[in-house]
Parts: sequence; C-alpha cells; structure tokens
Amino acid sequence: MKIRHSILVIATFVLAPVVFADNGISRLDDIAIHPVRSAPATALSINEATLSAQILARVDSIEVGVSQQVSKGDLLLKLDCTDYLLALDTAKVALEIANARLELADNQKQRSERLLSKQLTSQESVDTAQVDAIARRGEHAQAKLSLKKAEIEVNRCRVHAPYDGIVTERIVSVGQLASVGTPLVSIVETDKMELSAQVKPAHLAQLKNAKSIYFETDDRYSVRVMRLGGVVNTQTRNQEIRLRFEDQQPAPGAAGKLIWRDARFFVPAQYVVTRQGELGVFLARNGKAQFHALQGATPGRPALIALSADEQIVTSNLGQLVDGQTL
Repeated sequence: MKIRHSILVIATFVLAPVVFADNGISRLDDIAIHPVRSAPATALSINEATLSAQILARVDSIEVGVSQQVSKGDLLLKLDCTDYLLALDTAKVALEIANARLELADNQKQRSERLLSKQLTSQESVDTAQVDAIARRGEHAQAKLSLKKAEIEVNRCRVHAPYDGIVTERIVSVGQLASVGTPLVSIVETDKMELSAQVKPAHLAQLKNAKSIYFETDDRYSVRVMRLGGVVNTQTRNQEIRLRFEDQQPAPGAAGKLIWRDARFFVPAQYVVTRQGELGVFLARNGKAQFHALQGATPGRPALIALSADEQIVTSNLGQLVDGQTL
C-alpha cells in the first residue's frame, strides 16, 4: 500500500500545471535587442573650389602651401599689379578732370539762365549751356565707373581665401603668366561639412527613428539626418543620404562608417519558440499564455516584433508552455 501511494504522488506532480514566478515574465523593452546597423560613409565639404585668375598678370608670390589651414580673408597669392596700379592712377586723374569740366558746365548754365532772365542773352545760348552740362555730367559718371573698374582690377591682384579651409593644391608657380581663368590654387572649406552615406533603401525608415547615430573613423562624431531618399545606385542598390555633424567634425574626405541603433524591438532568440510550424513568442495576457506568431522570424536569430514597449513576454519554461495555459 505504501508503494502504490508514492507512485500516485509522483504522477500527480508531473501532470500539475507549470506555475510561473514573477521573474518568468518581462516587459518587452526590458529584454528587447536593438541591433546596430552600419553603412559606408564619407565626410565631405559643402564647398571645394579652385580659385582662378580674374586678370592677365604674372604670379608674383604664393603665400600658402599644400595642406595649410587658412582663415577667411587670408592672402593666398599675389599677382603683378604694376599695370593695374597705373590704370588706377589714370582713372583718378580722369575723374578729377571730369569733376572740373562738370563744375564749369554747371556754372555756365546757371550764368546763361541769369542773363536770359535779364534778356541779355538768347534762348539758344541757354539751351547750348544746358546740353553741355548734361554731356559733362555723363562724362563724370563714366569717369567714376572707370575708376571703380580700376579699383576692382587692383583688388584682383591679390587672391584671398573665400572661407576657412585647407589648401589642397598649388596649381601655378611664381613667375608664371596667368590669364583670365587660369587655375591658381584649390581650397576646401572646413567649417561646413556634411556626411555622405550609402544606405540600403530598407534602412531609411530605421534611420528616421534611430535615437543614436554617429560616424566612426578613428574617432566618433555625432550626426543627424538632413536629407533622405537620394537616387538609388543601379550597381550597388544603395541610396545616398546626407547627415550633418552635431558638434565636432572630422577632416574633409575622412572615410568610415555610419552607425546607428535600430529603434525597433527584436526578441532574443532564446525566447522564440515553434508552435504548429510557426515561430513566435508567448505573451502574458489576463493571466494566460498567448502565442504570438512572428512573421519572417528565422530560427536561432533575434526576431522583429511589432508590439508596444510594455507588452509582457513569457521568458521561462517555454518548452512546456502551450497557448491558453494559465500562468
């Protein structure tokens, strides 16, 4: 009788439902994985220019070297300005002459008008004086324009940095004759940078919602998305996107990886089980286990789950669990 009683007790224990402790159920956001994604990326300057000569002149001196950092307004190169300084002096003299002639013409016009009021001259003389004053005024305006043009050409004898940047190439040499359009030096801007990344189209939505995005080379740089949805490259099947550096930025041309953490929830593989040929997880709802199938899940890999962060996931005794079982 004692032996039979022991067997009955053991059988009752095996058939009893599984009782889950509090630590057998977890919030989805406590156990979820957020995979790290990456894509090739390059830091690019918004402005990269080859500065060219705007006058015909000999190169007098080059004030900078390749890889030299310069600030906006720094002198980069001098051109021989002898002819243009002479032209400037000539324009100044021409303007002085035009000033004198205009003053004389205005005085003659006023004198003719006073004489006409006293009937001491003819209307024809007054008209002639007025026409002469108008002509002298035109000559004066033309002289001012010529002086302005001469000043501009003198300013073009010196080539200055258009922005903060790095000199990437010295194209001419001292003593070389430069004509209009001759390339002189190349400079790339360092203040205004963008990050160009080649991303798979399927990852664009992830980047929009990603909380942490950075560019990794020898160091890490925080970035944020500026523009998405570039043209898909027919060979790589990637899309170019542009991002802006939040604070520090690397040197132009630096290559590395754009890295971001997927904001979506992925259930760890150990919590994914198979029931009736489908992969899924068990949810704890109203005190019972509810099987939730995961479309596209792969055995042994974390599975994407589209549920809220506070969803309750069963995390223990999964091998014995069935849909609808009391927890």
